[in-house]
Amino acid sequence: VTKGRRVAAWLLLAAALGLAVVGQWYFFRRREYLWDGVVFHLLAAICFLLAWRLSQTPAPRTHLSRPSRLGAWLRARPVPPVLLALGVLLSLMASLLARDRPPGQSSFDAVFFWVLGVLAVGLAALWPEAWPPCSLQDWRSRLRGIGRATWLELATVAALTLFALVLRVAALDSVPYTLGGDEAWHGLLARQVLSGELRSPFSMGYMSMPTGFYWPLSWSLWLFGNNVTGLRLPAALVGAATVPILYFFARDLWGRRTALLSALFLAGYHYHIHYSRLGANNAWDPLFVLLTLWALDRGLSRLQERNLAEIREHQEEGGRADVPSPPYRSFLLAGLAMGLSVYFYTGARLLLPLIGLYVAFVWLQQRKGLGGLGLHLVFLVLALLVAGGPMLSYAQAHPNEWNARINQVGILQSGWLEREPGLTGKSAAQILAEQFLRSAGAFHVFADRTVWYGADRPLLGFLAGAFAVLGMAWAVARWRDRRYFLVLLWFWAVIITGGMLTESPPSSQRLVIAIPAVVLLVAFGLEQSVALARRLLVIGRIWENAALGLLVAILAVSSIHFYFIEYTPARRYGSENGETATMIAYYLRDLDGDYQAYLFGAPRIYWSFGSMAFLAPRVRGQDVVEPLSGPPDFDEATTAATDRGTVFIFLPERVGELAWVQQAFPDGQMQEFYDAGGRLRFTVYKVP
Repeated sequence: VTKGRRVAAWLLLAAALGLAVVGQWYFFRRREYLWDGVVFHLLAAICFLLAWRLSQTPAPRTHLSRPSRLGAWLRARPVPPVLLALGVLLSLMASLLARDRPPGQSSFDAVFFWVLGVLAVGLAALWPEAWPPCSLQDWRSRLRGIGRATWLELATVAALTLFALVLRVAALDSVPYTLGGDEAWHGLLARQVLSGELRSPFSMGYMSMPTGFYWPLSWSLWLFGNNVTGLRLPAALVGAATVPILYFFARDLWGRRTALLSALFLAGYHYHIHYSRLGANNAWDPLFVLLTLWALDRGLSRLQERNLAEIREHQEEGGRADVPSPPYRSFLLAGLAMGLSVYFYTGARLLLPLIGLYVAFVWLQQRKGLGGLGLHLVFLVLALLVAGGPMLSYAQAHPNEWNARINQVGILQSGWLEREPGLTGKSAAQILAEQFLRSAGAFHVFADRTVWYGADRPLLGFLAGAFAVLGMAWAVARWRDRRYFLVLLWFWAVIITGGMLTESPPSSQRLVIAIPAVVLLVAFGLEQSVALARRLLVIGRIWENAALGLLVAILAVSSIHFYFIEYTPARRYGSENGETATMIAYYLRDLDGDYQAYLFGAPRIYWSFGSMAFLAPRVRGQDVVEPLSGPPDFDEATTAATDRGTVFIFLPERVGELAWVQQAFPDGQMQEFYDAGGRLRFTVYKVP
């Protein structure tokens, strides 16, 4: 028995014993889940029998026919397939356990099996060809063999990442100033994770978003402070991590120069900086799409290289060609990234059709060099099901909750497209054309129509937009090249699904997943424009690189200047009501002592806005919806005034009711609060 088969047998034996113990626990302690115990015992039996099979010496082959690719892979690497199968079984158990559990019920067992399943597949992807993979002496020799150029490149990427991180974490609690209502509700649900009220990451929460997103938020609140900084820090870290991932993705496909241009522009791109500074899950989409596409393209490239190496080996008598590293690793990693993305923003659901179309395009172009593609796509799907299994199982059991947000904003699902022709007198085709134009012009023509960003200009700056148009032309002219086809498919798929087919385009929060594609288009236009100028002027390459560096620096600096100097002081994010609610929340937070708050904000602002509950958790709040017509008879307020203190908060349109409150509570103090522009936002009457 080979060493690999022995290791695989040990893993299966351990899995069998563990599954049997879990099955017994269900039989003895949780008898209401009898069939769950049966499933665990069946899985234990399968693992046990497979372990016995691997522990036996395989019979000698009696024929010389060429084995199938799957059979050859199983015989050459017995440990990764066992780990993959184990991951599938563990994820299946987690999916069955979490399928119908409410968010408030403990899901520790499901999470435990899911984490083990994801780790098993990750280990299968990273399992070395030989064991031990490398000695300490080999590592030292490899490090000494790294050239100066490589160290310089790594240092440059690290510096870019640090630069991006500083831009995303500096003054995180006050830029942007407004704590949006959605941000606040995400933070409140993350606090429910810390308090044990929310216990399942495999369900849907606020705004029909997966609850799994609240676990990273809760860890940040616990580690870095239960405040705005802790709420926004995960997005800042993810946004900074996207920069080096984009660099390595672009480096593999287009080379170092394109990678450096795109990474530098992304580091300073105001649109990406903004969403990297919000306590929301939009900023995770660019990271997941880059990880998935990077791993998938590496897998396709290695599959082609391996097939070519096998052909050369077959043609060369007595020789052996150099075989690249196994491509299955990259397909497994791509599947894991896709599976993890379903726990975050809705836009990541675009990954599956995006990858399907891209793989189909590559296969139609190079089908002869992609032997074994079907098997490797099976690996990708299995890894996807392992990582996303519990959430996808929940989606299958609760399709209305899973699709609630899409059904609300999709023009087809919500019935908007059916109603609009009758309201406007326009045909459906004309309405769709207008939707497409507004979405396609999000980066060049039209400003964001939502309060998520609300900048008074398109999502690209003037000069960056010009280079993006040239980059688009360059990519369209080379659409048969799979690299450029991928960027075009990526960009236009987002424009159609996240813009044209949703209400009120352009809505910046739905286009965040397209940011890396837009950055690459800018880099294409920038690089090819300067390269063409060099050819026409007949100057040296050093001047070309200097011009590129200067131009991309100008683009990045102007973008940073716009966000921090022009956009941030205007407080356009979060709407006027959001800014007012944030100002009220900061006032309540800084009160000395415990207070009961009565908000005279209806019908414009209600206590359920979220910002006040997140920033001032010690203050109890209540809405006064109906206007007062005489002195209020607040029994709770009278009691609170003697032991807690009471604050009455009036928006300007309801400040006339202050006189009635003063009659009931004559010993209070009045204070007015104005914004940076000198506008009265609210008036407070505080009773000690």
